[in-house]
Amino acid sequence: MRALGAKKGIGIGLAVGLVVVALGGWLLLRSSGDSNEPIVVGVTDRVDSLDPAMSYGAGSWDLYSNIYQGLLTVSTGSEEPVPDAAESCEFTDNAYQVYRCTLRSDLKFTSGRSVTPEDVKFSIERILTMGERAAADRADESIPEEEKFKFSGPYGLLSGVEAIRVDGQDVVFELENPEVTFPFALAGGAGSIVDREEYELDEATTDLAVGSGPYRLVEFEDADEESGRAGKAVLEPNTDYNGALQASDYPVTIRFYADSASLQQAWEAREIHLNGGRMEPEDTQQVDRNDLDIRYSETTGQSIRALISSTASSSPLNDEDVRRVMATLLDRDAIARDVRLHTVEAAYSLIPVGVTGHGTPYYDIYSSENPDDAVDDLIAGGASLPIDITIGYSGAVNQAEAELVAQQLEADGVFEVEVESFEVPGKIIEAFGKGEVDAYLVGWRPDFADPDTYTHALLTEGSILGHGKKNGEIDELISQTRSEVDRGNTGELFREIHRLAAEDAVVIPIWQDRNFVIADREITGLQHLRDAGGQFRLWELQRL
Repeated sequence: MRALGAKKGIGIGLAVGLVVVALGGWLLLRSSGDSNEPIVVGVTDRVDSLDPAMSYGAGSWDLYSNIYQGLLTVSTGSEEPVPDAAESCEFTDNAYQVYRCTLRSDLKFTSGRSVTPEDVKFSIERILTMGERAAADRADESIPEEEKFKFSGPYGLLSGVEAIRVDGQDVVFELENPEVTFPFALAGGAGSIVDREEYELDEATTDLAVGSGPYRLVEFEDADEESGRAGKAVLEPNTDYNGALQASDYPVTIRFYADSASLQQAWEAREIHLNGGRMEPEDTQQVDRNDLDIRYSETTGQSIRALISSTASSSPLNDEDVRRVMATLLDRDAIARDVRLHTVEAAYSLIPVGVTGHGTPYYDIYSSENPDDAVDDLIAGGASLPIDITIGYSGAVNQAEAELVAQQLEADGVFEVEVESFEVPGKIIEAFGKGEVDAYLVGWRPDFADPDTYTHALLTEGSILGHGKKNGEIDELISQTRSEVDRGNTGELFREIHRLAAEDAVVIPIWQDRNFVIADREITGLQHLRDAGGQFRLWELQRL
């Protein structure tokens, strides 16, 4: 997830239902005159919506990076947002609550319309409107559950926006509180600009992808679960694109595979030119790095995997002591070694290695804990063992991990664990919100290259993770970090936040990933395909 991620309790985390849209096959008019053979990229993440207001999923955001344009983007080799659809952007007040962007005057949507400041305003307000509509529906008991508006968009990244106004060619954002990370939010999928004449303000769109990014989407076909047929997105260079990126001359076809085994079969059969999905650990280990027929790239990843616990009164994990015992029993090193075969690193912080604020709070607190003593404390507190819990996960590649976690928790007779599989992370969160699972395993891909993306989005009451845990001390410290312009000075604040999070044990890190990409020898640009903020930079791919 971006797996999934809050103003006055209405965060993106309140969106516990994933919109399931009917993404069948559809085709738009292809541009003419391009004879370049497409670069075919295989992935395992799925697209759950083409509408940038309706998804916070990693697979969808990979697509949004390429077909939609934002006011800002993150350029290659940099972690700082730079103008894209905008000519310039800046805070215009010392409190960092007024952010003004001047839109380029020569932008076009793939629909043919010019991009205007009103389109930018509409695109951001649309996400806020949908998030608030979904929250209102959830609170209205007179609306049948099946008729309630389901929303899984990136509301939390924009929830601090109090007002948006247009001033000539400028768009002005007024923020409720100081938020120096706001430019980062605009540089990701949440800042995607859509054609206001093609989209509704408060309704999802299932068959449109009208943007102004470096590619135009000319064909989309969802994967077929029953037959195992891979889905696909056919992208062609957008000749009208005007922005910060160096657009590629090559069309790209993304193929979406149901699991790592199908992806590996496609690679071995050379149905794809580049393997950019999550490979099975065994397949990763067997790649011959010295094979002159392929290119290979391995980089430290910025994504993490975590175990999320419910704080609902109906769940046994509502008890902090129970969660802390769970954190004590988890053996991350065994998971990294026995399931992931050292293709990941055990994580003891939600902030990965290499990011400001990284520490080891979950090791510092729980490595010295004696599980027997913790269990004795539980029994003394009146707990009856074993404690029955259900843990959810999604993706066949994660099954062995979920089963090992269950074994670790059951080893001392503290827990009796039922493991349940879900098609996509959004389905888990929907079940989590209904109390059908007590905890779940999920991957978290950063929204941008700043520790706030591992903090505000994961630890606040309105988190997209849906745990509902409020910690006033954490909230206050987060506010302090968001008013600090020099991000290098926030390290101690973030370490304190994550120490408090470790004590709560609602969100428990499991591992930090590594990025492995292999491709045909003729394909270049692999090392830039995934940036620190998670963008899927298909425009970097070229042929020799």
